Amino acid sequence: MLDGNSVATLERSVRDRVVQNWISAVEGRGGRARVALQARGRALLEGTEAVLRGDPDGLVDRLRRDPQWGLSAIQSLAEELRQLLLFRAVAMEGIPGLTDAQKEALHSAFDRAAVELAKWFEALARAAGDAQLEAERIRDPSTGLFNRRYLEIALPVEVQRALRYGHPLCVLAVRLDNWEELLGRWGQGVVEEVVRATAEAVQRVTRAVDTKFFVEPDQFYVLMPEANPDYAFVIAERVRESVQASVPHGATVSVGAACCPLHAEDARSLLERAEEALATAKRLGGNTSLVYQPA
Repeated sequence: MLDGNSVATLERSVRDRVVQNWISAVEGRGGRARVALQARGRALLEGTEAVLRGDPDGLVDRLRRDPQWGLSAIQSLAEELRQLLLFRAVAMEGIPGLTDAQKEALHSAFDRAAVELAKWFEALARAAGDAQLEAERIRDPSTGLFNRRYLEIALPVEVQRALRYGHPLCVLAVRLDNWEELLGRWGQGVVEEVVRATAEAVQRVTRAVDTKFFVEPDQFYVLMPEANPDYAFVIAERVRESVQASVPHGATVSVGAACCPLHAEDARSLLERAEEALATAKRLGGNTSLVYQPA
């Protein structure tokens, strides 16, 4: 068990179980040799323990001392990120007694580690004159939110976690109702202002454990672990109301929600269901929130 005020080293049985469960998940996808995975697993675990002791930079600091950090000659950034997110999923399920605050701290620490890892790959690509540098980025520079590349990596991992451990996962699909009208009337500068303000509105009313994404030109997604359809609708309404109240130029959004495993059991279908609900909300006139309902 964990003491929320002063977390020391985890019990050995817990440490071993977390690392071994992660290795099994990674090996199932193919990847590094077991000895390399064991070393990486220990580094990830030590960083996790540092975060639980109250050091928000502990995970990144520990991984920076890992000689295999960002070793692109071995595997791609996408696979590095999948392994990172798999460890977060295994740790969140395998460490007993985590408080909500500790879960939020872990979620934030692993998101930061993902960003730092992407920066490392960017640096490698820049040094090599790699023309695909843009593809290695996982954050949208205008909003600071994660982008589609990271969505395509993170969503399958979260769906896998939801199915394996029996915890629900919901996705919100959020789109500006009047993007084309704003662009035609006010121009690109105003549209960019509206997009940034919408991103801020989404972040204000969602949890730290929810992962937020922006996909150009006008769509946002929110991954919500441990959320059921009723809660997803509540947050969808908060997002809609927050945008209506705070984003300039009369901007509004429509929001669609779908949940795993209730509505879908794979990443692509889950996203499609959320977007179907979003499309229905827009057909109803916009500025509306809906949870997916089967036909």
